[in-house]
Amino acid sequence: MTHKQKEIFIAKEGDQWFKRNNAVDSNNNNFKDVDSFVSLIKDKDKILEIGTSSGTKLDYLSRKHSSFNLGLYGIDPSSESVKKGSQQYPNLNLKQGTSDQIDFGDQYFDVVILGFCLYLVDRELIFKTVSEVDRILKQGGYLVITDFETPVPMKRIYKHIEGVFSYKNNYSKFFLGGGHYSLINKVHFSHSTDIFHTDFDERVSTSVLFKEQYSNIY
Repeated sequence: MTHKQKEIFIAKEGDQWFKRNNAVDSNNNNFKDVDSFVSLIKDKDKILEIGTSSGTKLDYLSRKHSSFNLGLYGIDPSSESVKKGSQQYPNLNLKQGTSDQIDFGDQYFDVVILGFCLYLVDRELIFKTVSEVDRILKQGGYLVITDFETPVPMKRIYKHIEGVFSYKNNYSKFFLGGGHYSLINKVHFSHSTDIFHTDFDERVSTSVLFKEQYSNIY
């Protein structure tokens, strides 16, 4: 089976996305999504951001906890963003990759961040992504999801490349249904502003989920 959107983003669109958005991220010193969970971070935590671009938000998180010894990791389909971030932020561990195949061991991370990437994942790979994220996150860890949030699943044309689509959904529900995760914080904003938008297409949120200890729920 071919995974069209994954292949397109690894081959070219990941780099093109980085070129379009790099200047905006580099000049941003205030990340509302990161601030929604920054107080939960502990010294010596291992943190992975999926869809990290050049690691700007990981660097922001590092500066917020400059006295902590954090293990900061990021993966992104763009080789250009990984190259730029590795040069700019040598304290980060960045590599090219995608959410459906994460090359780390079971329960390796204390925090996993899904950074505005799920809406572009091939639908055939969305549950593989959920499985991989759950596999690498420790019990008692935190999962942070920033993405579009719509009341019903929505498919939209991705304007930058013909034949690619945006799949908007409430992605926290993919993890919350079985009782293994609890929603502990949510921040609503929009694709273009810092506040909630009435237009379904514009709605974005950051959801912070806690992964329960299995011994506490069974």
